[in-house]
Amino acid sequence: MATNFLGTIQTITGIFKNLFKTPTPLQTISKEEIFLGSKFREGLSAIDIASRIIERKKEIGIGIGPLPSGAQNIELQMEVIRVEEIVNALLTKAKIEVAIPPGTQITAAGGNAGGPIVVQGATIEISKGEGILR
Repeated sequence: MATNFLGTIQTITGIFKNLFKTPTPLQTISKEEIFLGSKFREGLSAIDIASRIIERKKEIGIGIGPLPSGAQNIELQMEVIRVEEIVNALLTKAKIEVAIPPGTQITAAGGNAGGPIVVQGATIEISKGEGILR
């Protein structure tokens, strides 16, 4: 009976916590910023991420050195393994899909026996694009 009561209290607490969370809207990024900014991104590095997490542990007072017994701190090794597996899953299994709305302006160029051809127009349907996470 006490277990059911405790579970109910936890559920109610969780509901109240979620009621007062306001979602942070994502900041809009222009296509130019995406194009230029992507050229300067390093890509994902499991070691860099794990190192940062370990540094953050140190900031809040969690020991990152050997255990008091002198044994290796296997929690730090586990942190590296955990991040490596997450990054590996993102890099090998994640898909990026984009939708291009109708009305997107396009310019095409080509040619034939009569000479070069330049076409200006707009997409008339929703188009789909795919990519990879790097």
